[in-house]
Amino acid sequence: MNETPRQNGTGMVEPLFIHLTKRLRVIARAFNKYSKYLQEHHRITIPQVICLREVHEHGPLTLGALTRIVSLNNSTVSGIVDRLEKQELLQRVRTSSDRRQIHLQMTDKGLHFLTTIPTPVPERFIEGMSRFSDSEIDRIVWAVDQLAELLGDEEHQQQ
Repeated sequence: MNETPRQNGTGMVEPLFIHLTKRLRVIARAFNKYSKYLQEHHRITIPQVICLREVHEHGPLTLGALTRIVSLNNSTVSGIVDRLEKQELLQRVRTSSDRRQIHLQMTDKGLHFLTTIPTPVPERFIEGMSRFSDSEIDRIVWAVDQLAELLGDEEHQQQ
């Protein structure tokens, strides 16, 4: 499998790539469905939970730092932060050392909210992953990281 061609002689995409694309769509659809469940029942989406948890874990962050950590574009994170701020879960604060710099900080309500909401991934995903050995999980994480690197390079997303 070292020399898997990207296309066969007819210009059609290899069945392997079609299979991978379909499986990735199943994963994306499952996470989208769960995000909608969180939105309907807890008034928060997976990206919002992830941003909230990252601000909690890393302490006060600038919008740019949060954008890099969560691997979303600046306008998306800005919209997420606006919604979290409107719900009083996060707040924007100016630092005393540089009044131009604004940091995102958890509110007491945000801290409490984090303790009451479900995990940002479907429970069945967590249960399923717990059935794998540590070495199997390491291989899965490695493979997903490799795929993310392949697809995450913005220079190659022109097509």
